[in-house]
Amino acid sequence: MFDISILGGGWIGVPLAEKLSQKGYSVQISQSSQTKTIQNPTINLVRWRAEVNSPNEAWESILDAKTIIWTIPPRRKENGDHFYLDVLQDFVRLLNQKTYQQVIFLSSTSIYQAENSLVNEESALENNLMCQAEEILQGIQCPLLLLRLGGLMGGERYVAKYYSGKKVPAANHPVNYVHRADVLEIIAQSIKSQLNGTFNVVAPQHPIKSELVKLECERRGLVLPIEYLEDKEATKVISSDKLIQVLNYSFQYPDPLLFPIEN
Repeated sequence: MFDISILGGGWIGVPLAEKLSQKGYSVQISQSSQTKTIQNPTINLVRWRAEVNSPNEAWESILDAKTIIWTIPPRRKENGDHFYLDVLQDFVRLLNQKTYQQVIFLSSTSIYQAENSLVNEESALENNLMCQAEEILQGIQCPLLLLRLGGLMGGERYVAKYYSGKKVPAANHPVNYVHRADVLEIIAQSIKSQLNGTFNVVAPQHPIKSELVKLECERRGLVLPIEYLEDKEATKVISSDKLIQVLNYSFQYPDPLLFPIEN
């Protein structure tokens, strides 16, 4: 049995496997095109895909660990909402046939309604896909950690990439971004402390989108956006105060205006 099993060999899963292995955990991860970049021979690659109504035997290897981490985002264009929810129902059913130290599920701050106010873990939720997914996860009988991630940035993901030379929608809204390095470290510390419950994972600073895009384009020598579009839609500022207090965590990159140029 492995210490940790990661379902999802993607943008979070692959560097997470490498980080946790370096910390001395035995780690396995579901195989993907991105897991080919893994250089650490001690990380076990498991041939497993998220499929509806897979036989129990198909899940056996990937669930053979003390701690299970789900990093798979929904893929609406490929399979639709029902596919994602149906796979999660299978996931929960099979988890409840064993005992685990901890199950970690990467959710999203898109679960919250926009209320023009500071949003915490007790704030009103949208009736959307992530809300339905979390409701299914509440059926897990072992310790569960829900991490609601903000907009993920780092490496080849940076905000100027998406808006250089283009129009910027909702340019007057505050952003709720988090750097991947912080996400990985928070997961590692959560495993060490056996954290459970629900926590927001967002950088503490929330600059205005137009300010961030303009600064990033200038820092990277990219063409500025052609227009900044403001709207009157409700905004939300996601608070990570609960996580900071409970985990005693200091963000490596607390301000999106100062996220490092890595690519």
